[in-house]
Amino acid sequence: MRLGPRLISTRIVITTVVCGAFFGPAAQIAARTAQPEGVTQHARIEYFERSAEKPSLGWELLHDQRLGQGKGVVLLVHGLDEPGGVWDNMATALAEHGYTTLRFEYPNDQPIADSAYALSLALVQLENMGVSEITLVAHSMGGLVSMDALTRAEMDRTGWPVVRRLITLGTPTQGSALAPYRLVAEIREHAMRIIDDGEIGLDDLARFEGDGQGQAGDDLTPGSDFLVDLNSRTPPTGVMITAVVGKVETIGGDELRDRILDNLPGQIGDEAEAVALASEFGNWAAKLMKRAATTIGDGVVSTASAASPWTRDIVFVEATHRSMLTDIPCPIRGDSPPPAIEIVLDRLESDRGE
Repeated sequence: MRLGPRLISTRIVITTVVCGAFFGPAAQIAARTAQPEGVTQHARIEYFERSAEKPSLGWELLHDQRLGQGKGVVLLVHGLDEPGGVWDNMATALAEHGYTTLRFEYPNDQPIADSAYALSLALVQLENMGVSEITLVAHSMGGLVSMDALTRAEMDRTGWPVVRRLITLGTPTQGSALAPYRLVAEIREHAMRIIDDGEIGLDDLARFEGDGQGQAGDDLTPGSDFLVDLNSRTPPTGVMITAVVGKVETIGGDELRDRILDNLPGQIGDEAEAVALASEFGNWAAKLMKRAATTIGDGVVSTASAASPWTRDIVFVEATHRSMLTDIPCPIRGDSPPPAIEIVLDRLESDRGE
């Protein structure tokens, strides 16, 4: 059954509103059933083919013959309820610079530890295919999946390629306050994946069924048992780690006042009373925004949570959680390209000694 993008978009909006009004936050939904058996069978590695008509069509299931030498192999690990297109801009840039670019697709709503085991199996698969060294680039929760796989004591890493570096992008090492409110994000994830190909098939239904029962959202809640355990471990030996942290730009009171006055109708903006009120409000709002910027960071993960205690290589960027690596419109980033892409390329070139 094929649905036009407009009809699908309308249904997404309606479904989101109904779920938000009827069910409330995801944390208030009735207790979920146990983790489905064999959920990790839905995990897979995909290869990016830069010659595709557009980036979203460039992802193909990995085959042995696809792996060329190139300048190195990069495995991209997405986060919670994130449509696959989050990597399209990054993958294009990496491929253009000569890197073999792969992405790890997995049932991201299952417990993070289960996703870490699935990642481990994927790395074993790559080593068996001749990959000797690899760089992990992980967005949001994908960084926790990678960190868990790299440090869990009972994890067997003997069959892995050498992991040279882990680059985390907006990873909530201390959790995210928005974790309990993940229901709408999950709807968005599956809807956007359907929009990518414009049709609903058995693969889409299987992915939804096998995506886990929301335990990842519990693991992401600040103070969760998972996060306490993860942060009690020592960093992985021999793995360089970079943390890219997004932050919301703060605006001064005078600039806010001017923006308010510029948007007032007619001659009102020239009146003394309006100027006084705008100035007063601007100063108050500027202080509030400065305080909020410390709290919300990139809009999803606070700067304190995204700045990993496992590394001193922490790079702050003016961007939101997704705009740091995608070209979606962003008033914070403006017309600048997604800043995380340049940082990732810089670290890759540095590791090659270039």
